[in-house]
Amino acid sequence: MSTASQGKSPAQLFRHLSAKWPAAFNPKAPRPLKIGIHHDIRVLDGELSDDEVRRALLAYTRMAKYLAKLNAGAARVDLDGKPAGEVSDADAATAKALLCARKDKQETKPRAEPEAPPKPKPKQTAVFKAKNTADSRSGIVVETKRRRSFRKPMA
Repeated sequence: MSTASQGKSPAQLFRHLSAKWPAAFNPKAPRPLKIGIHHDIRVLDGELSDDEVRRALLAYTRMAKYLAKLNAGAARVDLDGKPAGEVSDADAATAKALLCARKDKQETKPRAEPEAPPKPKPKQTAVFKAKNTADSRSGIVVETKRRRSFRKPMA
């Protein structure tokens, strides 16, 4: 669900990139991308804004499958799928750390226990409902009683 201020969702943006450059963007078999590939995308594709390119690449490069492929010495690819550098040891270590952190977070996450059913609300009488739904802007109903006056008639 995307709003007008956010534009397209990362999934829509990724579909756009994978349609244009299937050799570089393949969600089933991701390959490490060239460092600075966003510059190439901006030059070749005028349809996407800088923010949209950034969001699409963030979504793609944070996938678990992509991070698992970042091994030291693995070939990086450009938009055409041709080799364009190698994965450094630091990049590989960062990817492994991210994967381990995700795994630890999932394992330490407490299991959701079934919650007790909510307590039933007390039944409200028709008079109570009528009083609370009166035309009052603040939602507060104030009742006043008339006081009978027992004056003696003047003679």
